[in-house]
Amino acid sequence: MLAFGENGLQVWRWILILVIVASLYAMVRLHGSRLLASAIALLAALSTVVLGFAGNTYLTCAVMAGVLLLVMIGVWGSLTTSRWPWLPPLLSGAAVGWLVMINPYGAFLGVTMWVAVRGVGFFRAQVRPVPTRRQMLGRDAGMALLGLIVSMFAFLAAGVAIFPGRDWFQTYLTWNARLDYASFIGDATTWQHDIALLLSLSGIGVGVVAVLARRTRWSAVALAVPIASVAFTAVYYLLVRGPWLEAPTYVALLWPGFLAGVALSASALLGHRKLGVAGWVTLVVGAGVVIWVGRWDGTLSYVTGVLLALAVVALMGGIAAISLAPVAARQWEHILVGIAAIGCLVGIAVVGQFMANGRGLLGTYGQYPLRAAYVNFEASLLQQSNIEAEAWVLNHTTDTDRIAIWTDNARLGAGAAGMQLWGKYNLVTGNNTLQPGDLDHLNELQPTAIAMYAPTQEQIYAFWQSLPGSIAATVPDCTAVAYRGIDSPTLQVCVTHLGNPPA
Repeated sequence: MLAFGENGLQVWRWILILVIVASLYAMVRLHGSRLLASAIALLAALSTVVLGFAGNTYLTCAVMAGVLLLVMIGVWGSLTTSRWPWLPPLLSGAAVGWLVMINPYGAFLGVTMWVAVRGVGFFRAQVRPVPTRRQMLGRDAGMALLGLIVSMFAFLAAGVAIFPGRDWFQTYLTWNARLDYASFIGDATTWQHDIALLLSLSGIGVGVVAVLARRTRWSAVALAVPIASVAFTAVYYLLVRGPWLEAPTYVALLWPGFLAGVALSASALLGHRKLGVAGWVTLVVGAGVVIWVGRWDGTLSYVTGVLLALAVVALMGGIAAISLAPVAARQWEHILVGIAAIGCLVGIAVVGQFMANGRGLLGTYGQYPLRAAYVNFEASLLQQSNIEAEAWVLNHTTDTDRIAIWTDNARLGAGAAGMQLWGKYNLVTGNNTLQPGDLDHLNELQPTAIAMYAPTQEQIYAFWQSLPGSIAATVPDCTAVAYRGIDSPTLQVCVTHLGNPPA
């Protein structure tokens, strides 16, 4: 990407979208028609979640692309007969290596889903002798390990060439030794109100419909993939405390499981069934509807979200009914079948847009809605404000200062505060004012200055006045930067120096 200069991010963005689209297309095409594969790939590409995070510099879309690529390779190697049976596991290992370099959480998620796919293929394979099955397992494990090693070596070599003198392993170990993901939990109850999570659960319902209608390996995988996605997320959430079910950047990582579940279910049900010109026309019209709904800006209740999730399952039930019905003999019947089948897929995509956009500004990570994929919220201007705020803080502190951070408890100033590597190790308190229990933490931080971020100066002064008089905090020196998305036109940024820092 460095070779493309300022356009590097756009090139990377389109590469990720291409990987997602190609993975879904290939996944369906292995067992479905060209129209079916095109419909699923196109409708997924128009999702506010996919497009929204493809335009974000964070790692989310890269993980989504890597996970879907890994699942597709797993399906290819598990449910089809390859001329080179060693190639799918080798490429799977290479994809895992890519995910490891991007984000270990994404790598664990992808491997869990790949194991689910491979497990169905392994236990339901036509190969009966046990030694042969063991040979298959050994071959797959060995080639996957080789692919992983080669992939990681290539990425590490590239890193050394691009960043000479830097050590990826040392950086990774040092950073993770200091990183406490629990520090980034703003509202641990967000997941109980997020209707976007219901869409991920509906992916399991879609798989159940496929299994009930067709008892095949394809339908079994269609159910196994979304189950693996949801199960991994739930277990990881319980074992490793973090914003996995709160931050949209991680909630979106449940989308690959849902998308793959819908893709595999539809291909298991419809297969290579011809849907005719009517199907293509329905897809074109439906794509326009999906784009239009992508701009929708309402907020849905949780009950409505449950009903929409059930609607997704019902729409896949409609596809199942079409697949079980006799092949249409009359032309008009054939036209209706094409419209109905693709229309159900369009309906699922439309419901997905409503549920993604309709989640509202939940928790402390919801300052911007997912419809930003279609609506320009001028995020570049927000980033300029973040940089302006940090430049001001740097100009009012010295390189010897130990700067602690405070933001209002709604974390509306977290975007700017995050430029200071906001975390437990420098966040004074998560409350609006300093509480008795926060004093020990303040003493542990031993700051010489505190940078404060909030929509109003009144909030900042309320916190400042709660500081103990013994640390001799100076009157805050403040500025204001333009800020969108916090129900306030500006963000207040203040610095107080501690004349008698905690020891």
